[in-house]
Amino acid sequence: MAASLIIPPMATASLMFIVAFVLLSLQHTDIVVAQLGVCYGRNGNNLPNAQATTDLYNYYGIGAMRLYAPDQSTLQALQGTGIELTLGVPNEDIQCIACDQPTADEWVETNIIPYATSIKYIAVGNEIHPSDEPTASSLHPAMQNIQNAINSNNLTGQIKVSTAIDTSLIVNSYPPSKAEFGNLSFITPIIDFLTSNNSPLLVNIQPYTSYVNNQKDITLDFALFTACGTVFTDGETGKEYQNLFDAIYDAVFVAVGKVVGSPSQNGKYRKPPPRVVASESGWPSKGGFSKKGRRHHRYHRHHRQVNGGLECGGASGEAATPENAKMYYTNLIKHVKKGTPLTEGEEIETYLFAMFDEDEKPGDESERFYGLFTPDQQPKYGILDIC
Repeated sequence: MAASLIIPPMATASLMFIVAFVLLSLQHTDIVVAQLGVCYGRNGNNLPNAQATTDLYNYYGIGAMRLYAPDQSTLQALQGTGIELTLGVPNEDIQCIACDQPTADEWVETNIIPYATSIKYIAVGNEIHPSDEPTASSLHPAMQNIQNAINSNNLTGQIKVSTAIDTSLIVNSYPPSKAEFGNLSFITPIIDFLTSNNSPLLVNIQPYTSYVNNQKDITLDFALFTACGTVFTDGETGKEYQNLFDAIYDAVFVAVGKVVGSPSQNGKYRKPPPRVVASESGWPSKGGFSKKGRRHHRYHRHHRQVNGGLECGGASGEAATPENAKMYYTNLIKHVKKGTPLTEGEEIETYLFAMFDEDEKPGDESERFYGLFTPDQQPKYGILDIC
């Protein structure tokens, strides 16, 4: 049974802000046809070639791909397929692109112009943090230089420039209405850039990582979309949360709104907020995990599912199993078509992580077992309704 909603008087102003922000975002952002894509990581010595991979996307009706760095064979294979591409600028290239407009121009000329009809987003960097200097201070200038190159080639509006963040940048995330970014000097120029160019914010949302780092406060059912009822109610908005993906997504949604909604020096408000795209979300079928690995979203409250005084839901035991991975992907695919409590009815553009198991991917063992397919192109979880 859901807890009853009690809004304390001090919450009224915050609630009014969130309601206004939600209405503004739904009114002014572009209507987006639901798009499920799959991330194509290439850290393996036994993966199929680019043409075979593209054929696999086509065969299973996967309409969008995220590629983390330019690969000419993949870019060529995508031509004429109708598959929409998010192409990454590698973190190691950001400083040079930020310091020199001709370098940005050359990058766009080589990797974007010949393939422009296939490319939807350019993701400048992946999961850069304020402490990742000197790359962090170069991120916004690099985004601007790539945008300048896009503009000079008359691709403004056709190809959107963004960056992909992870959710550890969010603090005070429980409940979602209290969420905010922890380093405004880092994130504010990025959000301002996105709003000015009508570009989305790409966010890697990984409930598995949050769960394994905080099993005291997060149940497996909550992470796998299998909780049998409301797990918690946000006291300021009255929104009920039954899964971790929604809680994380809405925390980002609110945090973005607080940046956009802050008045500038002249007292006027910035443009409507950028749309949030789930640029990664997945679950490994195998492997351990250490707290020194992937950065993760933190929750600071206890989210135990209670129904009549008893925990409910069927998930238990080890997290990284084929059964749990299949459950996560299946439920995620269904769920993102419905929106979250704060974006109800608005389908969420989402990229499943990832296409293949990658035997050379660095980090924890689990990082090498996120694939929907084995390297010999066999589906690990049967036919998922990705298209």
